[in-house]
Amino acid sequence: MPIIKETIRNNGQDVTLKFDLGINNRLSGYQQEIDELTEDTKEELINPVIDYEVDRFKHQPSNVSVLTFSFSNSAGTDTDDDFEYAGFTESEIGDADDVMLNSFFIMDFFDTYDNYTQTKILTIYNTQVLEGETSGGVPIPKYYVRDSTINQFFYLYVPKSFLDTQTGTTITGYSKFSFYNAKEGRVSLFYNPNESSSSPKRMYFRTFLYPNTMQWKFENYSMNPTELSPNNTYVNRVNDAVDSFENLQQAPQEGAFDPTSGKYDDPISRRPSTRGSTRTTGGSTGGRTVGDRDLGTSTPR
Repeated sequence: MPIIKETIRNNGQDVTLKFDLGINNRLSGYQQEIDELTEDTKEELINPVIDYEVDRFKHQPSNVSVLTFSFSNSAGTDTDDDFEYAGFTESEIGDADDVMLNSFFIMDFFDTYDNYTQTKILTIYNTQVLEGETSGGVPIPKYYVRDSTINQFFYLYVPKSFLDTQTGTTITGYSKFSFYNAKEGRVSLFYNPNESSSSPKRMYFRTFLYPNTMQWKFENYSMNPTELSPNNTYVNRVNDAVDSFENLQQAPQEGAFDPTSGKYDDPISRRPSTRGSTRTTGGSTGGRTVGDRDLGTSTPR
């Protein structure tokens, strides 16, 4: 590394030294140095944005799929296709409370079921959780995927970069389901009850893409994604990585802003009194009353 020696003459006065942010002498100015450092830091802290094209695949018209999600009770001893098992009350479901409207299902599509080598290809969300089937007039987590019921599970948006690497007329992938519970701020994970508990495919549902027709389908007509017990170790590890926060509405400052003091007036001190007041002037004694108070008499000076 070259060493640059410079002599600084201060003539008995204070000297201000400026050092470049870079390690080399360059012809760029100080602002350019700052801009370059900022861009380098952003690249280190934030993953670069990838802008890619996608092809839309619609669900195969000749097939009908039905997804019936079963939730576990709090003890993890029973399951049912009922939102109450997910921790919601009957009124929250019937009244479409915010805790229901802010909850959603997630479908992740992978190129393989092998956790060590898989790549997630796409993710879709079903945020309209109350617009599926009903039981006794009450919404339940059951959704048909078909031409006559085009819900948020109907289309898959597949990156062209993935399709370009594929050959053949059929692409086999694996779908994984989860549910974000806005009331409890946690994620529910679902497994495939048709797979053996010891199978690595236990958490996945086989899914087929057909590039020639731009269509897709699940392997089976009827599927019952079933929630893993909330006490499951794997579930706890996933939820430890989920950041939750209270989405509270801001309370605006009351009163008028005074630009001189930089503060807001106290709205209470400016409110008109709700107490009625009357004023009478006594005769020669000058007696006065305000409301029900006697203010005494005054002697003219």
